[in-house]
Amino acid sequence: MRFSRIPYSELKMCRPGLRFLRDLLLTALLALSLPAAQPFPSLEAQVAALLQGRGFHFPLWALQVWAEKTILDAALPQAFLNQEAQTQAVRRYLHEVATAEELAAELDRQITSPTPPDPARVASLRQQWEAAHRRAQALRPLAEAVLSEQLSVLLAQEGLSILGYPIPPVNIRLTAMPNLLAISPRERIALTATFPMQADLTADEMDRLERSVDQTLQVSSLVVPLGGLAFYPAMIMETSSLQALTEIVAHEWTHHWLFLWPLGWFYDRPEARAINETAADLVGKALGRAWLARFYPDALPPPAADPSPPPSQSEERPAFQFGRELAKTRTVVEQLLARGEIRRAELYMEARRRVFLEHGYVIRKLNQAYFAFYGAYAAEEGAAGVEDPIGPRVRRLWEQSPSVRAFLFRIALITDLAGLRQALGERG
Repeated sequence: MRFSRIPYSELKMCRPGLRFLRDLLLTALLALSLPAAQPFPSLEAQVAALLQGRGFHFPLWALQVWAEKTILDAALPQAFLNQEAQTQAVRRYLHEVATAEELAAELDRQITSPTPPDPARVASLRQQWEAAHRRAQALRPLAEAVLSEQLSVLLAQEGLSILGYPIPPVNIRLTAMPNLLAISPRERIALTATFPMQADLTADEMDRLERSVDQTLQVSSLVVPLGGLAFYPAMIMETSSLQALTEIVAHEWTHHWLFLWPLGWFYDRPEARAINETAADLVGKALGRAWLARFYPDALPPPAADPSPPPSQSEERPAFQFGRELAKTRTVVEQLLARGEIRRAELYMEARRRVFLEHGYVIRKLNQAYFAFYGAYAAEEGAAGVEDPIGPRVRRLWEQSPSVRAFLFRIALITDLAGLRQALGERG
């Protein structure tokens, strides 16, 4: 069948009803094709425009990782090694990561030195770093497989597996971690949005991006470095610290486990998020210590010392305690914000940041977004504030639980503060 083209002059002579339908269709297509022209673009769209290509693309990362994981899962390279050989494989990987970290630090010192750097020295350091990084990457897949199997053994001992296999399976990727842009309103402390960003941002780039977001959207923002992310496979930071590595891997697996239960389903709710993160912190630290005791006893840190007694009357100044001082800072900030004194609260936070710096605690930026992000991690006293209702109750539930398994099965069904109070038998 052959169709002839209708001349524009004849098209204008169409009946009014057809012209109306034509105009309606064209208007709809235009509206769909120009979402950026909407008068009130979403927060996500505005932030995406400000990121200028610095966002992190999870689909591409996942595609690359799953292609590698499919091959390794079929090969099971760790199955041909005894326990000693497995632990040595992890140690060799950590050694190369430590070498790369030292070279990267020296390279940064050379480049940022007040005196002009020696080009030959810089080039040599860069080549050495690249070589160490390549060696670490060559050892990484086997280290990932060994670490996953070791944690699976511990989870089976804790009764958190079926037929010897933990559910969900331990699946990790040791990688350069993306940063996270956390956003809070200026008038209150609340985590309203987070956006993953590239891993290789300098402090200057972070600061410029934060100022752009703050000024454009009138919010408080902070670029936060991540140690782990409960994607699947879990994203785990590249670190030479065995203690940090084991704790982070266990922490992220705990998130994976909780995603199967109500506490994980409602993660976006502030109270559920605080409970979830605090629980993962407690479990991660406990499993991390058990991990070292079982497979790397020489790396096990000594037990924490007993808390120092309260200062006597004769002491002029008590020791500076970061958690306690940070909690006091948040309390004052919340009081100022409640009175609408936003600018005064921001000046106070900057003054307090300098106090922390004087005592050796480096905080790049202390603002509403800092407290909104770190306040969810209430396993220890600090960013959640003196009046934190979540952290102490989760810790009390942890202390009352006879095992990691018992704690997880109790906390998994609790999604808010009311549920915590009920689980602890509180009245009123």
